[in-house]
Amino acid sequence: MLRLIIVLLLCFYSLSASAVGIDIDKACEERDEQKKALLSKMSTSITEAFLAGQCTGYQQTYYRSSYNAHSFEELSMACSEFVEQKEALLPFNMSTTLKEAMFAGMCTGAIYKVAENCGVDEQYIQYLVIAKGMKEMSESQAVVHIITGLRCR
Repeated sequence: MLRLIIVLLLCFYSLSASAVGIDIDKACEERDEQKKALLSKMSTSITEAFLAGQCTGYQQTYYRSSYNAHSFEELSMACSEFVEQKEALLPFNMSTTLKEAMFAGMCTGAIYKVAENCGVDEQYIQYLVIAKGMKEMSESQAVVHIITGLRCR
């Protein structure tokens, strides 16, 4: 019975880490805090790494039009990690390393940046659907895929 309670508590607390709602200011505050921390890797949680990744992905992505858009080289790999974590059998923070959480956050940050500049309301962003289609794409192909997935003009 005690094990069941522990598993349920872990699942409940992991839900906040797997939610995709983005607050870029909070994410960038977390990234800056991690940069300043003396023991950054040892004092960072999965959720904090995910937030820091959102900030990084957001800041490394640029979108003005289909012809004027770019992001970071590992975008496809980051989104593959996001998909893997969303579809994992274990809760988000039980099978994820800090690096994997950061990559997953970078994916959502990049998608969010394009959506924001494209005028798409966050509630209509289908992060998982967009991320699933990016497997093994180049950076430019991945950005075009995000633009298409968001139906940007």
